[in-house]
Amino acid sequence: MNTMPEDRKVILITGTSKGIGLYLAQHYISKGFQVIGCSRNSVDFSDSLYTHICADISEEQDILEIYKFIRKDIKRLDVLINNAAINPAIVSAALLPYETISQTFRTNVFAPMLFCREAVKLMTRNKFGRIINMGSMASKHEVPGEALYTSTKTALNAYSRVLAKEVAKAGITVNVIAPSAIKTELSGKINPMALQEVLSRNAIAEYGEMNDVSNIIDVLIKEESSAITGQIIYLGGV
Repeated sequence: MNTMPEDRKVILITGTSKGIGLYLAQHYISKGFQVIGCSRNSVDFSDSLYTHICADISEEQDILEIYKFIRKDIKRLDVLINNAAINPAIVSAALLPYETISQTFRTNVFAPMLFCREAVKLMTRNKFGRIINMGSMASKHEVPGEALYTSTKTALNAYSRVLAKEVAKAGITVNVIAPSAIKTELSGKINPMALQEVLSRNAIAEYGEMNDVSNIIDVLIKEESSAITGQIIYLGGV
């Protein structure tokens, strides 16, 4: 039986087994949210306010199963954070295998689109919703060797801006947060010297912090932030 208080907001975060996703899950648990997280792997923590679902988000059926659980057992969704993404290789566009292109788009673009599609259906019921899609400074800096990753994040930017216009009357906002480079497993795969060169183009030429991301998300998901939508917010002065 669902005994969750009616006023407790529910947040769904993808990619919560590590990095920014793990940090955000624990951050919003500490703020009293009911957090639902998903990733391919399990997590090494537990909390009464946290439910973890192992799923391959590149598969539509896995995403639909997550929402089946939410509709049946939770019965509401207030916030969606599309955080999960992959950046499989720094490689010339001329050398990208089709399967790598396909898998990256399925994870970085198709999955967030499907999560948004299903979230909007739930959020519309309550005339309230906050959708945060995680972007990247790569969309601005256009780094050689990152054509694939950059293309996926740029596509997500465009999708988010259009979606924001479609769902505004339902009380739903859609924004993109594009962090500066943060020390995670994903950024650890990039050549440190190359990454530092890219960071030098920012107003703040240093690695970002996890709380940079949570600080801006905290603002965007407030009920009072209903006028902030369709924005792509680059952190670090990109």
